[in-house]
Amino acid sequence: MVSYDEILEALRKGAEEQPQLAETIDLYAKIVEAQAATAAGEGVSSLERKEAVARLSQGEPLLSPETLRIDPKAFADLCSRVGFTLAQCRRELVKPLARIHAWLREHTDEIEQLAKDYLREGHVRRGEETGLESNLLSFIFNNSLRPFLRPVAEEYSEVINDSLWYRERCPICGGEPDLAALERNSGRRRLLCSRCDFEWGYVRVACPFCRNAEPATLGYYPSDDRVYRLSVCDRCQRYLKTIDLREAKGERLLPVERVLTIGMDFAAQKAGYKAG
Repeated sequence: MVSYDEILEALRKGAEEQPQLAETIDLYAKIVEAQAATAAGEGVSSLERKEAVARLSQGEPLLSPETLRIDPKAFADLCSRVGFTLAQCRRELVKPLARIHAWLREHTDEIEQLAKDYLREGHVRRGEETGLESNLLSFIFNNSLRPFLRPVAEEYSEVINDSLWYRERCPICGGEPDLAALERNSGRRRLLCSRCDFEWGYVRVACPFCRNAEPATLGYYPSDDRVYRLSVCDRCQRYLKTIDLREAKGERLLPVERVLTIGMDFAAQKAGYKAG
């Protein structure tokens, strides 16, 4: 798995090559630095290889909310730092982020359970029910959980192969993909987990969100240089950004590409599609 140092180096290079994205890249670079500085610990109770293979064979990701192990203080501190960094870079979000910060402080004793709820549901339902902005809350939890989930992905990556797992969700944490890549030599599609950065293989012509495989309801819009494409599903109205490594020059790191392609997110959402 790509290291934090490699991600930061590639982000800095991206800022030089695409100065119009400098502010956005700076935001993500500061968050990556905060993630790298977090003492995450093990992240999960140990799994024997036999048990890991059994879970995968049954269609269950290796990490369940029940087995998640985090340091509550480290996670709470990272939530605060991610929120503060976002407020510094996006002044228009100061007020809703302040409300989220206050709510999290009120629920410090429950922070580990809130993290497990997010892992299970993909959003922080209890916070949303109090009127907190759901996208901001999910952004904070997603980025604060990453340093706890990545070690699990690193430890168990060798256990996972297509014969055990060829599914829509991440085999490590059950997260949805937020980017795909077509491999340089084979054109095979692999997906990037939006939560733990693990990459896994998946079928080319199918929606990774609703399993739709009807060609008439699937489409994609390539960039002028054909390096990128925006894959869309008209059945579930979701989209997925894709980089075609056969057309790209040089090494590309998928956790960095999710940031460098943020313009594609804006275009897809403006067209009425929802993020993966």
